[in-house]
Amino acid sequence: MVNAQIERLRNAWNRLSMNQRVAVIAVLITAVMALGLLIATRPPQRYGIAFSGLSGEDAAAIVENLRAKGIPYELSSDGGTIRVPADQVAAVRLDAASQGLPRGGSDGFELFDKSSLGLTDFTQRVNYQRAIEGELERTIAKIDAVEAARVHIVIPEESLFTDEQQPTTAAVVLKLKSGRQLTDAQIRGITHLVSGAVPNLKPENLTVIDNAGNPIWAGPDGGSQFSGLDERFRLQQAYEQNLERQLQALVNPIAGPGHAVVRVSATLNWDERNSQSEIYSPDGQQPQVRSQQEREQRTSGTVTETGGVPGVDENVQTYPETPGTGNQSESSSREVTTNYELSRRVEQVVQAPGQVQRLSVAVMLDGSQVDPAVAQEIQDVISAAAGLVPQRGDTITVTAVPFSDLGNQNLIPDGGTPILEYALTALKVLGLIAIPLVALFFARRILVKPDDAGELTPALATAGGPALAEPPMPAFATQRISISETSPALEDEDQSQSTDRGLPQLPAHLQVIELANTDPGQVAQLLRAWMSEEQ
Repeated sequence: MVNAQIERLRNAWNRLSMNQRVAVIAVLITAVMALGLLIATRPPQRYGIAFSGLSGEDAAAIVENLRAKGIPYELSSDGGTIRVPADQVAAVRLDAASQGLPRGGSDGFELFDKSSLGLTDFTQRVNYQRAIEGELERTIAKIDAVEAARVHIVIPEESLFTDEQQPTTAAVVLKLKSGRQLTDAQIRGITHLVSGAVPNLKPENLTVIDNAGNPIWAGPDGGSQFSGLDERFRLQQAYEQNLERQLQALVNPIAGPGHAVVRVSATLNWDERNSQSEIYSPDGQQPQVRSQQEREQRTSGTVTETGGVPGVDENVQTYPETPGTGNQSESSSREVTTNYELSRRVEQVVQAPGQVQRLSVAVMLDGSQVDPAVAQEIQDVISAAAGLVPQRGDTITVTAVPFSDLGNQNLIPDGGTPILEYALTALKVLGLIAIPLVALFFARRILVKPDDAGELTPALATAGGPALAEPPMPAFATQRISISETSPALEDEDQSQSTDRGLPQLPAHLQVIELANTDPGQVAQLLRAWMSEEQ
């Protein structure tokens, strides 16, 4: 059967003319080149990260599972990251999870699933402690910024005396992801998680450090090394972004969407100040009288003057005194005591942290789309909207420069396949369709030549029929006549190329119809010759 097919192909090849053979070879070469082009330009297999941060044991188990299932994979240089084809990432993860992979490097309470009989109490306590450590490591590693975690717990033996009981302590070592930092809330969450999972563990007896040895947790009073800083940075960033959105919405109607960029840099004062002042008789007001006491005293009388010579001895005989003259006297006094109400005002001023200390605003305008003459108007509008105060050092800069064309950078939609990749794929498909069509077009031009179209008419004329015109014949007619080598009527077809062409040029099918009407016997003989060849 196969040999018959091969022989048939060989006979068909031998019956082809030189031009036909060249055309067939050209089509085959074009098809091979198109297939090679498709293979060469095929995009490489896209791989996605299935697992990262794996321990050696987990990586070995997952790789063995992938090999058993025949799934291609890529392993990073450190052996901690495994990449698989992007369309199989989810399936590989689900399959690994069904087998309990990855285990996370430390065993949890599954330690007791494979425990044997005859274990001592000490071994049981150690396994229990190891199980708690392993479970905590897995839980902490689920936090977004944490790549891996190690937990060490020290649980002392219980003492008969309370004052001699040693406290439970623990230490946590965190390996953070590249470029990531834990927030203060996350650090406190880790400490509360560990202290709540370990019996009798207080937060002050817990130590948390990173993989570089830097302390992260300094106790409930000291907080973390990032205490307050992260919150302040977040508030400052939120203030800047909110102001940027407001100013951007103000500029867009003037410059047009995408033709202006606004950036704000704010310096906030985080110092907290308290001031207290007492003011007496505020605002020059007349004080109020609380109480008033008034006392008035008057005295009156006569003063008598005694006559005589002063200095006479007392032994001198006295004589009756000579009556003297008298003076009338009168005196008065007045005392007023007024007690006023104490007028006092006490003011206590608390300056909250976060006051704006300085603002800097920068505006970039597309010089090719925005008239530079409106830059001053935009500067005035933004200065008023942002509340800039030159006295405190606030600045604003408005610059108009031509923007570069960034349209080609947005060819990758969120969560989708790059549009450029779609375009290349479409071009490849169109190329594979166009190349064979072009090849067939040129092959047909080669196969259907005007010189070969007149083979039928001379051959029939030689057999006794009238000579017809030689219009171009279809390709199938040319091929059928060229293989009829056994017909006597076609032996002299090379010599009949110069047959008279005096008849009017008619379409090929009309010539055949006319020949059948004029000489049906010759047409029947020719058809019998063709049928005998095919048999």
